[in-house]
Amino acid sequence: MSELFFLPNWPVQAEQIPWYAVLLLAALLAGEAAWRVRLPRVLGWVLAGMALGPSGFGIVDRAALGGLDGLLEIAMGLILFELGQRVDMRWLRRNPWLLATSLLESGLAFAAIFAVLLLVGAKPLLAATAAAIALATGPAVVLTLVKQLRAQGQVSERMLALTSLNNAYAFVLWSLLLAWLHAEYRGGWLAVAAHPLYLIFGSLALAAVLSALTLALLALLGRRTDAQFVCLIALVVLSVSAASMLKLSVVLSLLAYGTLTRAFDKDRRFVSLDFGRTGQILVMLLFGITAADLELSLLPAGAATAAALIAARYAGKTLGIFALARPSGLSLRKASLLSLGLMPMSGVALIMARETSTSYPELGPALVTVVLSAIAMLELLGPLLAHFAIVRAGEAAEEI
Repeated sequence: MSELFFLPNWPVQAEQIPWYAVLLLAALLAGEAAWRVRLPRVLGWVLAGMALGPSGFGIVDRAALGGLDGLLEIAMGLILFELGQRVDMRWLRRNPWLLATSLLESGLAFAAIFAVLLLVGAKPLLAATAAAIALATGPAVVLTLVKQLRAQGQVSERMLALTSLNNAYAFVLWSLLLAWLHAEYRGGWLAVAAHPLYLIFGSLALAAVLSALTLALLALLGRRTDAQFVCLIALVVLSVSAASMLKLSVVLSLLAYGTLTRAFDKDRRFVSLDFGRTGQILVMLLFGITAADLELSLLPAGAATAAALIAARYAGKTLGIFALARPSGLSLRKASLLSLGLMPMSGVALIMARETSTSYPELGPALVTVVLSAIAMLELLGPLLAHFAIVRAGEAAEEI
């Protein structure tokens, strides 16, 4: 035995490094640097992830990112649950034009993306799948900006509502397209019919059970903020695990879980929904991990098609919002800002693109090239546009 046995082994093994701490620290510093030059902190978090990831300096490699998948799912679960909690069903009943706006902007965005991708030579199945995935506005970007800016008003509230709804539409459409993908690449009519139905109705059933469980536990715990905080964190983590174990959708399950819990909370058992510093840490990691996981090497091949997709997406959403702005009680100026606020696209789209490419490698390379290139562009552009929209609408208060 060496007399220097007490010294650590060198070089240090990569798996011994807590990469989540490295990402968190880098995101924190980059976010504060961005804020000091009057840019959203979210942009700094994204840039930190890109710089540290395999497409940047390679400090955090693919193996390390794979080890952070669990944290990524929990962070996304918290975001989706809180976003679902902000869907006010009574508002939608009082103003049915808002729901009509949501359906129209999503439908026109899907049609525009599908048409543009066909024009640039994409196959119909690829175009439809990419269009369904691209419907989803990045929930983490919108919710984080609204909270950080303490934004209140028509534009901010509609951004949250429309983001929640178009994420649900995106998942349902994507699930239905799985039947087409099964028929094209796998065959077997049982899978064609059963898989989409299992994903959609199974996720909704899980959400309903979790909602009932949550309200029952809150009734027992009372209105103590600390007890509710621990309860909700534990339940969201269990929800993410249950959805993954049952091979259901984390996206739809958690979004519906939050929405149903608010809708059924007749006695207002929630004191407040604030995941505090724990939530902030997980959100920073969500942005850092998602950005680090992007394959920026795909941009040269996919940039032109991705730019066409982004332009079509913006045109469809803008046309839908403008068409029903007046009946829904929104001025044209605020309608233009709302359409900018819906431009972010990140985590949910990335999850659906990855799952599709893994399950259907025949479609995977072309789909990933287009969708991930669009996500990479909007990871940087989306937060800037949404931040601009909230500030220009005059709905941003002084930051906490």
